[in-house]
Amino acid sequence: MVKFNAHVKVLSDEGIREEMKRIGVAKEGQEIMENKAKFFILKLENIPIKDAIILKQESLSLGMDCAVSWNVVSLKTEKTDALLFGTKKQFDFLSKKMFVQPFNGREISEEINEAISNFENDHYVWRFRDDSLDLSKVRIMGILNVTPDSFSDGGMYMKRERALEHAKKMVEEGADIIDIGAESTRPGSRPIDSKEEISRLSPVIDDITSLPVPVSVDTYKPDVAEFALEHGAKIINDIYGLGKEGMLDVVKRYNAGIIIMHMKGEPSTMQQNPTYENVTSEIIYFLRERTLYAIGNGIRKENIAIDPGIGFGKRIEHNIKILRELQSFKSLGFPIVVGVSRKGFIGEILGKDVNERLIGSIASALFAITNGASVIRAHDVKETKEAIRMLEALRG
Repeated sequence: MVKFNAHVKVLSDEGIREEMKRIGVAKEGQEIMENKAKFFILKLENIPIKDAIILKQESLSLGMDCAVSWNVVSLKTEKTDALLFGTKKQFDFLSKKMFVQPFNGREISEEINEAISNFENDHYVWRFRDDSLDLSKVRIMGILNVTPDSFSDGGMYMKRERALEHAKKMVEEGADIIDIGAESTRPGSRPIDSKEEISRLSPVIDDITSLPVPVSVDTYKPDVAEFALEHGAKIINDIYGLGKEGMLDVVKRYNAGIIIMHMKGEPSTMQQNPTYENVTSEIIYFLRERTLYAIGNGIRKENIAIDPGIGFGKRIEHNIKILRELQSFKSLGFPIVVGVSRKGFIGEILGKDVNERLIGSIASALFAITNGASVIRAHDVKETKEAIRMLEALRG
């Protein structure tokens, strides 16, 4: 006999508000309970044992929990990682209590507040030069390779007419950004010099930047970036994450947008046995350090996007883990760019050649979006756009 029709609800923040309103909860009650309905698992790393003991005690006093190493209890360690479990309301109280504690209490409080505040922000406006892009909806970055050796479409768009035709087609199909690459960075690729890279860009850059969408140039060389920006590009997509000397100065001087990406090693060797102890934590640490470096040296926060670098020095299991845990990157407070289109891990899973990976690419892109991606790099713009529109209609 069905009496009360009990069932579990899986709700977004908006869904929680709608459900309480439907039930008839008072407005004041909605505001109080909304933060109690949001549950977070937050990780802190390398906490000194004195801080960990206080953090554990304060968490338990609020009805939360705090998982730390057993060696904290036995006093056999100097530092530990910690996992905190609690509602938004409980974290608010915990932050206040830790703020007045000795040792590193204030810093722990501030990092907790920042991580949760960043995580909850879903509305970015990405700024670059005299332009901006509202990321309240997912955007598509159409890939244009003017290279002879890119892994998917090398040689197809080396001629100016074909490159311009393809760029126009991607804009018509719904691309919000065109990303031009003039040097292949596929696994095993060999670098080219700046002169060669500029010679590939120069026939097409002026035509492409005249299109009605912002243009990104995929380069890690400061002089190539400067050439591209001088000719109208607005974003630099840097696989080295501002790691090359002079790149930060170029980006800052032009007030350009910057995608700070993670890559382990060099393109020529990055897939030769890449290893991580914890791939998500290590990439978050790298991106945090790089974004702090950028902001500390004059690049505006609103100009920065981050990319965990799917396929760049990662095994199949690393790529899968990054996509599963992509929401963790929201804690950094920047829009997330994800490039999964036709990548090798899709071929490994499905047993498909590079030009037979459309379905796997779209499935991976949609999974990334549900986990927090704001921008998707895609070869197949039309199909990806339609899939995203359907996802957005279903999510509401």
